[in-house]
Amino acid sequence: MTLDSLDRELDAPGHHDPGVEQLRRIDANPDGWVEENLELFESNCAKAERYKLPGQERWEGREKEEERTVRILHPSAVMRRLRTAGVDARNGEHANARLWLNDWTRAGLVGVNAWVAPEEMDEDGYLLELETASSQEKRDLITQNFYACREGRKVRRTLTSLQEPCGPEWSVMHFDDHGIATREKYRGWRTAMLVLIVAGLLTEAEVDRAFGPPLGEAGAWYREQLQCWRQIKMGRPI
Repeated sequence: MTLDSLDRELDAPGHHDPGVEQLRRIDANPDGWVEENLELFESNCAKAERYKLPGQERWEGREKEEERTVRILHPSAVMRRLRTAGVDARNGEHANARLWLNDWTRAGLVGVNAWVAPEEMDEDGYLLELETASSQEKRDLITQNFYACREGRKVRRTLTSLQEPCGPEWSVMHFDDHGIATREKYRGWRTAMLVLIVAGLLTEAEVDRAFGPPLGEAGAWYREQLQCWRQIKMGRPI
């Protein structure tokens, strides 16, 4: 067996690995490495500030999460409460329904569907959309929309979703190590109601009749969003 020289051994890829170099730096100056990483962490935290939610402190921490996970309802119960307020909300699709639930779920969510006016589209736009569609499912939806425009009828559309099998009143967020909200941990049914109000499928009065007025700190955020939406509708600055 032949042994390589020391020079050739040190030229092996492992000796130029960034991880090996980092370990050498730590051994040579551990205090400097700690200070450097603390500065990097503080810099990352400062950068993260601009990605945080407005009023984010009302979402963070175990206590806030417990305050938001209240009045837990099954999607069918949400539809039932809307029916008591005079909204034709059903568990399955119907030609006369204003809202209904998907008959399938995905990632712990069930879609809330409605009949809506199709997106206006001329023939050139239709052909372009078909050409750029990434799946047959999207091509089918584009075709349905195009012919619905020509025939003056509404199309079914999923507008929002509810937590399945049950969801709290208010959404709860996941936060990363820098305190940035990454996604919903739980979808609150109030969030779905807010989306439907903004889409013009429900009124504030109908939602209040079905569920009562929004209360607490989470309710204040909900009311703020509705006020912003009213301002936008009236063409006023937020």
